[in-house]
Amino acid sequence: MIAQSAALSAAALLACISPVLCQTTTRIVTVPSSVPPGASQTIDSSFPGFAFEQASFYNYSFNAQGEPNLFSQNLVNAVLSRTGGTPLIRVGGTSGDYGSYDPSQKDATNFPATDYGPRFDGDLVIGPSYFGAFKNWGSTGAKFEFMVPFNGTGSSHSVEWAQAGMDAIGIDNLYTLEIGNEPNFYGWFKRAGNHAAEYAKRYGNLMSRLEEKIPALTGKRIYQALDTAANSAEKLTAKAAFQAGLDQHAARIKQVAFHYYQGRGPPDLASLQTWIQHSTTVTNVTENFLPSIRYLQNNHPAIGFAFTETGYNVGSGSGKAITGNSLATALWAVDFQLYCMTVGVSRINWQQILGGSLNMWRAVESRAGPPAVTANFYSQPFVADFIGKGGGTKVAELDITDSNGDHGDGYYAAYAAYNGDGTVARVAVLNLKIWTSDNQEDNNRPSINFQLPGLPANVGQVVVHHLNAPGGALASKNLTYAGLEWTWESRGQEIKVEDNDDILDVVNGEVTISVGASSAVLIEVQ
Repeated sequence: MIAQSAALSAAALLACISPVLCQTTTRIVTVPSSVPPGASQTIDSSFPGFAFEQASFYNYSFNAQGEPNLFSQNLVNAVLSRTGGTPLIRVGGTSGDYGSYDPSQKDATNFPATDYGPRFDGDLVIGPSYFGAFKNWGSTGAKFEFMVPFNGTGSSHSVEWAQAGMDAIGIDNLYTLEIGNEPNFYGWFKRAGNHAAEYAKRYGNLMSRLEEKIPALTGKRIYQALDTAANSAEKLTAKAAFQAGLDQHAARIKQVAFHYYQGRGPPDLASLQTWIQHSTTVTNVTENFLPSIRYLQNNHPAIGFAFTETGYNVGSGSGKAITGNSLATALWAVDFQLYCMTVGVSRINWQQILGGSLNMWRAVESRAGPPAVTANFYSQPFVADFIGKGGGTKVAELDITDSNGDHGDGYYAAYAAYNGDGTVARVAVLNLKIWTSDNQEDNNRPSINFQLPGLPANVGQVVVHHLNAPGGALASKNLTYAGLEWTWESRGQEIKVEDNDDILDVVNGEVTISVGASSAVLIEVQ
């Protein structure tokens, strides 16, 4: 089901969130009891990944005392322990692609991210000790998507960088070797008459040089290609690159990557509503990325499609302060990931920048503030629980209608997860209508009753977990998922702070669940 996007005026939004004008209504979510036609491929248990901007990775890996950062490790484990998957960590980005490696430099970086944030101007220099950061993740079982620079005209710098990194990582802990970051921004890419052909030629040349110096790479399907910049996916697509010569190396490429940011921060609540609603996400993904997903599925099915650098905000758009990290963006992150599962995205790595507002946690004290778990993190345990631990999960988007059969306006979304044996295991329902307690005199949160018919006849009860915050959409604190919270004070270990799960009876294969505005539920089918 793809709902049509609807623009929302400020006046309409205020009416929508008024407790007087917005009464509880009912929507119908039909749940097929077994895997329906058009359901997803099997979801990888490592689907929820993480990405660390080059300059920030060191400070996410080490604490202020120079010891392994257990806070970061605990938060990664809090997600992947729920699926049984391997943590896949992408390390790269603009600062590294435009930076340099100095084997004689004693410091890990010349511009520590704690003091300077990311460096995008080409003046970041990393030394040998930087690569010790990769060694801190052994206890998590992590594997790395390791970027080597591709921006320059020569390859010796890239090879030297790769050798130093591979010495620390080891071939067994390498998931993919990523050649370059956002090449459609490179000067040589822009100057080329045939952009895709120039990219494919240079990619193949660097691949050969890397294998000359790092023989362990030879003969393996271990490379990552494209990493096309967000919001400009049409400038370097999978089809264009492979048809221009990248197909010669298809047997060596494990995944094709794109970057995804929802855009620059909207300036007000009405714009935020449009941005997070399901129909906006559907439009962005289907128009900009689905052609590359389908091309790979039809022509190179062994190559995965991944969003390896993902976030809500990019740059410094107006309104960023109210939208960059809140319950609203966490809910968007849930919907985005579940929708991506249904269209063939193999994994999503969420970007972490120590000085930015889009991260899921701040690992150490920095110019951005003290260490903390941020609102966006709460999307990840929800998504991981939705995938489940049994393996073989497939996902389907569910149709939502009102009593007249109207599909609505993209404010609501629902998905079902199916076990390997084809039976329905979990259902996620999101109410993406913006609500904030700030302008409500009686704090009356509007809600929708979602009627779920079609559950298997042998199901007697469901357990409902809530993703919510008392303050509503703009809340950056006091979020909980399934009554759990994660904090710096707990060093990233989950703490049960409230018992708010619901156990509901299923009658004749049907159950009704109330979902408040700006909240989501995960329903375990018993």
